[in-house]
Amino acid sequence: MRILFFSHGKRANGGAERCLLELVKALKQARPEWELYATFPADDELSAMMRPYLSGCVFIRQPWWLVRPRKNNLWRRLLFKMKAGAAIRKTANYVKRINPDLAVTNTLATPVGAMGSRAAGCRHWWFVHEIPEVAGNLSCLFGEEHSLQLVDDLSQKVLVPSTFTRDYYSRLVQDPGKISVLYQSVNVTTAPGVTHDRPFTIAMLGNFEPNKGQHIAVQALRLVVASCPDTHLLLIGGNDSKYARELRATIAACGLDGNVTIIARTPDPHPLLRQADIGLVCSRFETFGRVIVECLKCGLPVLVPDAPFGRELVDDGRNGLLFRRDDVADLAEKMMMLRHRDLDEMRRNALASVEGRFTGQAFANDFISLTND
Repeated sequence: MRILFFSHGKRANGGAERCLLELVKALKQARPEWELYATFPADDELSAMMRPYLSGCVFIRQPWWLVRPRKNNLWRRLLFKMKAGAAIRKTANYVKRINPDLAVTNTLATPVGAMGSRAAGCRHWWFVHEIPEVAGNLSCLFGEEHSLQLVDDLSQKVLVPSTFTRDYYSRLVQDPGKISVLYQSVNVTTAPGVTHDRPFTIAMLGNFEPNKGQHIAVQALRLVVASCPDTHLLLIGGNDSKYARELRATIAACGLDGNVTIIARTPDPHPLLRQADIGLVCSRFETFGRVIVECLKCGLPVLVPDAPFGRELVDDGRNGLLFRRDDVADLAEKMMMLRHRDLDEMRRNALASVEGRFTGQAFANDFISLTND
């Protein structure tokens, strides 16, 4: 079997890119005789990490048909069409050269891989990790309905990372039966947690950005500290963005410098997670709650928004609690509930809820079974 993957990203910190990396690794372990190829927009972190598992790769810049909403205009549509032609030709030439049995586009962000595969007469699947119209951070240049019609037309299968993503897109394709949920692997390291002398600690993992909601966590912590002044918030994924700088200013203004620890993005956050008592996710939107699974696999009960991505992974009261995402008081109340609760049973439930799930072997087997359909 020879498979070509199209990546829209060059770094390994995005959810879709990490999913692709783990899929390629899992497939190579399960089927070492398979030949796996990939295209990247540039030679960078992701290509370096994937190269040991690839039989070959090439670098082709693929224009996006997802843009920031404020940039969705006629000029952007014309610019996309001007750039797409050359990228599609380069992609089609590469597809013809390696002659794969299957090509897989790993994002909704660009149709270049799909169009190049069609031009080369290659079977194509689309792995859609995004719902831009719901997330609100990106917008389809040519409209959601038209874009999904092309996804439908250019693909024999459409893969999605969760059941609610499947339910959302089922209304936008002619044959909902071509959509399959493919749960990705989430591997956590086995290194033990770091010994610390901090009191009750809430850990939150994620890049510092508004969608991840670190500001909500800080505001809720301010309310909790009024009653329990030794409560600690561990924020993993700090950066130097404008949002991060504003967040640090808020922490100082609230007098929480002694209650919050910020740690920059790290390739292995799991020992840090294991030093906490509970995990916290404040995202406004996710198509797959990867961090939720990471927390559960580290044995942490998780506080998650009462949203589809949260309810799909957390059974309220069993392996975590649900809260109203934009209700700081509700989040603070749930933090207090867990602080005053014996968490041993919830920790066991957290581990049990992901036992045997989200593994590389399961990821590869599920993908392989789809190729046999």
